[in-house]
Formats: sequence, structure tokens, C-alpha cells
Amino acid sequence: MLAALVLLPLFSGCSEPECTKDRDCAARGPDIVCVDEVCVQSPATDAGQTDAGTDGGVSDAGTDAGQADAGADAGVADAGTDAGTSLSEASLRITEINPLLQEPLIELVAVRGGTLAGISLLELTNSKFSFTFPQGFTVEAGAVVLLHLGGGCSDTPGVPAACGQTAPFSAQAWDFSVAGSLSYSGKVFELLASDGSPMDGVPFVKASGVMPDGTVAAVQRLQADRVWDATPCIDNPQSDFAKDRYCRNIAVNWSDLGSGTSVMRIGGATPLATPGMATQWSGPLPSRWGIY
Repeated sequence: MLAALVLLPLFSGCSEPECTKDRDCAARGPDIVCVDEVCVQSPATDAGQTDAGTDGGVSDAGTDAGQADAGADAGVADAGTDAGTSLSEASLRITEINPLLQEPLIELVAVRGGTLAGISLLELTNSKFSFTFPQGFTVEAGAVVLLHLGGGCSDTPGVPAACGQTAPFSAQAWDFSVAGSLSYSGKVFELLASDGSPMDGVPFVKASGVMPDGTVAAVQRLQADRVWDATPCIDNPQSDFAKDRYCRNIAVNWSDLGSGTSVMRIGGATPLATPGMATQWSGPLPSRWGIY
């Protein structure tokens, strides 16, 4: 009798559907729907679309953080406009020289591009030659600059061929005519940046003859400024120091120059490195002004 009472509802449920339409289940609650003739809870479909998708992704985070603040303020106004306005200074090296020409020539090469304004070249012994580059000139790395002592033409800013290409001027190099002259004896040159800091230097001597007064002190100045051979040098043949310690013997020997030859800074694997060394310089070779 008990078994019959248990089985009866099951057979009854199989033969009579619980619902055929959603409204048949309405009495059980607003989220009850009819599925396969059975009243069941409706699946949730609105949580991911309406609330989280619209508010979190589009309205708040996307508009405020990405566009208004970070994009407009930090990237455009400050970093882009202010940082790129200052032009760096060029860095030069002395690369070729001949004091015997009617207009002595000194060649320089830019190892770093930038402005020339304020860079100066000094001769530290007896010629008292000096030259400071004027405002308005900028060069690229690898550019060649020629100084014509006693010359009659200088290029203009932005026009390196203004003086033409008739020797000794060059259409490939920047030409500057400057006051002064050089005698063919010992000479010590130093290049200074616009703030006075040492940039390059080189001493020249002849194999015979007395060096001009001040040569030893000038070579020692280059050493103190760390632009020339660090070997401590003296000029006292009576001392016990080896001859390679004499200042003349760590300088560049420019003996036997002629009107068509120059000494050039082309020796070794890194001829333009500082501090300079005598081994970076050649003996007299056919001049090639304006080309390095």
C-alpha cells in the first residue's frame, strides 16, 4: 500500500506537464519561466552588459584617465615643447696644420655636431694667436672647419660654400678667415669649450733649434687639462730622466714641412681620441685641406 502511494505522483508528473508557457509559472515568482514543460529559475543575463561594461570600462576609466589627464598634460605641453629647444655644443679636434703658407691653415673636425658659438682656439707660446667662433654657426658630426690666418673670406651661417671652392677655400668645409699669423717654430694649441673647459690640444716642435719660451709650461698645461699625453715631461737635459721625458719628445715633430705638405692627425686606430698623443700625427704629407 505504501509503495503505491510513493509511485503515484511520479507517474502523474510524467503524464501531466507542469507548464506550457511562462505565464503558467508566474505565480511562483517574477523570475520563474517554463522550460521543457517545467517551471525553473530564469538564468541571469544582465550583470555583465549593463552595469560593469558601461560604467567601469567606457564612462569612467577610459575617458578620464587615458585622454584628459595623461595624454594632454604630461605628453604634449611639458615634455614635447620645453625639452628640445636647447642646442648642444659641438666638440672639435685639431686635425691638420701648416704654418708655412702665405695664409697659414689650421683644420678642425667635429666629432660631435652642434653649435660652434663660443668655442675658442688658443696658441699658448709666442704667437699669441687666438680665435673664438661667432654666433650662428652649427655643424654636423664629421664636418670639417678651416681657419685661414690672415685670409679674406668667411662663410656665412648655413652656407658652407659661401667662399667658393678656389684654393685655399673649400666648398666642402666651413671657412673662417681670422686675424693672426704663425711662425714655423714650436707651437702649442689648445681648444676650449664656450665655458672655458678644455676640449683638445696639441704641441708642435721642430727637431732642431731652441723651443720658444713658455713651451714647456704650455705642454704641461695641456697635460694638466688632460688633453695631451699624460707622461710627465721636463726640459732639462742635465737631469737623470730618460729623454722620452723631455717635453719636446712627447710633442708632434713637424720638421721638414713644405708649402704643399701638412702634418695630419690620422695615425692609429682612434686618431681623434683624447688625450692626444704624438703617435696620432703623421709626418709631412701632401695637403688635403677640407677633407678628413
